[in-house]
Formats: sequence, structure tokens, C-alpha cells
Amino acid sequence: MRKWPLVAGALAGGGAYALYNGQTPTAQGFGKTFRGTPGHGGLMALTYDDGPNTAWTPALLEVLAEHDVKATFFAIGRYAEQEPGLLREVAAAGHAIGNHTYSHVSMPLHTGETIRRELRATSAAIEAAGVEPASAQGRRLMRPPYGHRRPGTLQVLREEGYLAVTWSVTLWDWSRGVTTEKIMHKAERQIRGGDVILLHDGCDVAMGYDRSHSVEATQQILARWKEREGYAFVTIPEMIEATGFEAA
Repeated sequence: MRKWPLVAGALAGGGAYALYNGQTPTAQGFGKTFRGTPGHGGLMALTYDDGPNTAWTPALLEVLAEHDVKATFFAIGRYAEQEPGLLREVAAAGHAIGNHTYSHVSMPLHTGETIRRELRATSAAIEAAGVEPASAQGRRLMRPPYGHRRPGTLQVLREEGYLAVTWSVTLWDWSRGVTTEKIMHKAERQIRGGDVILLHDGCDVAMGYDRSHSVEATQQILARWKEREGYAFVTIPEMIEATGFEAA
């Protein structure tokens, strides 16, 4: 019996397993992350990555205030350092602030030492702005850029006192040719309650990136789902506490 096909099949299977658990936001094979309780319960969390962004974060804060909803913002460290006043505005409005690395690195491609530097530099920038980073179960919140992780990545996060937060609903508001209509089409297809919803108020490419469609979609999501019985929007720390999630 030839062994090579079996070996090749095992390697292919292992590669598929690694790809799935390293990039799929709801996967848990590499370690526990918080992704909500998709499909169960009425709590939902709006989350925004890659800010603060001088062009669109203020408009987003206005929309959230209009609906009296608190969200969770995962800040890029260099932007927090560049715009501490705007970050303070986000926190002062009652929103939770988490870590999204200093320069938006894909963490599985970097050493533990580099990841630690990215986390610590971002934490320092947030705290230098006079903002208290959000936490749950004694751990600060962190979202891996692109959702990418590996076992070593999650181990470093645990050692640094972080809880990894992924998501269950991807609205692709960063994609080429995005429109508010396209975002909302995906929202209607995916949101079922218990969701952590991924959107963006900034972009790792540059400050001032156009996120008008994300802001408009937020307005429509809140208008549609707040009026549906049984749904409520909360921050990630509130959702973790309410759902009884236990970090590994």
C-alpha cells in the first residue's frame, strides 16, 4: 500500500484545519475567542475597527448617540497616539475601547516579541490619551487584525492579559465597490441575534479614509433592529457579562 497519498491527504487536511481555525472568526480550534452567541439570544454588539478616524468617527458617534447605543471600538495604536482627543470623545460617550495593535499587523506572521510590542505600544497610546481600556473577566479586550490568529498568537494574548474578540457577522464594509445597500443586504442575511457585528470607522491604510457607508449602514441597522422586539445593542463587556462567557 502506498503511503504518500495518505501522507499528502493528512497534510492537506491539516492545512485546511489550520486555515479554517486561523482565519474564520467563529472558529475555536486554536483557542477560545469571544464571538457572541450567534443565533441565540437578543443581545448584539456593534464593533468598529481601525479608528479613531477624524473624517468619520465623529459622525458615527452622532448616530450612536441619536439611538442611545453604546458600541465597542478597537483602536489602532498609531491613530490613538495621533488623535488622543478623538479617542477621549469616544470613551467619554460611554463606548468601550479595545486594542487592535499599533500598526495593524497580521499577528500569525510575527514573533511573540513583536506582538507584545504592538500590544504594549497600543495600550500605552490609549492610556496616554487618558482613556481606560475596556476589560471583561479581568482581561483587556483585543481584536486580532483580519481576525487572524494561531495557537501561539492566542497564548501571547493570554500572557499579556488580553481576551481575543472576533465576530459572527461580517458586513464587508471595507470591500471594493462597497455601498450602503450592499452592507445592508449582508446584514439582513446574517444578523440573527446574539451577534458580534464587524464594521469599521477607519482604515489601517491612512487617516481620513472614507467610511461614510459604514456610518450610513449603522444608522439603518439601528433603525431596523432596535424596533424589532427582543433585540438590544450592548458593548462587548456587557455582552460577555450577560451571556456568562468564560475565557480559557
